[in-house]
Amino acid sequence: MKLHQVIAGVVSSLIIAATCNAQAQNAGDSVRELNDLVNVRGRDGEVQLQQRGYTYRWAESSDDAVYSYWTQSSTGQCITVRTEQGRYVSLAYTGGTADCDRGDPPAVSNTAPPALQDMVGARAGQAEAELQRRGYSYRRNERISNAAVASFWIEGNSGRCVEIVTSDGRYQDIFYVDWHHCEN
Repeated sequence: MKLHQVIAGVVSSLIIAATCNAQAQNAGDSVRELNDLVNVRGRDGEVQLQQRGYTYRWAESSDDAVYSYWTQSSTGQCITVRTEQGRYVSLAYTGGTADCDRGDPPAVSNTAPPALQDMVGARAGQAEAELQRRGYSYRRNERISNAAVASFWIEGNSGRCVEIVTSDGRYQDIFYVDWHHCEN
């Protein structure tokens, strides 16, 4: 076999491999390295995604599913996770970063979420179960003074981040904040 035939064969193989890799990141293609998360409970999957370098961006509901959008920190790739009946059904590339950016609120208004206005003054320990019942997911706490703690929750129907300030064991203030506050 002549050297130019060997080189041509190697180049062809590299082109085919590069094409296959490029195609693996088209919109709707499965995220192969996350296939083990299919059928995992949503809250367990969230932890796994974060441990693997993904950042939650936002979510939206449809009739029978919730679609959450995540950015892979090292590459900036946007993926969507379809959850049905509390379990991951698919994890796929969106084809661009715009889908992840779409959930960013245009400006923070510091208004109370309408579904939580009645909870100002509620006892914090008892109110957490009610927040979960209303579709909110706990993200983290942050001490903001000696007497007050802020907890951050994801609003399930919109994916927006909500801050709840607790003082003296009661919810003092509830308002929307930028999504990055809900990152761990």
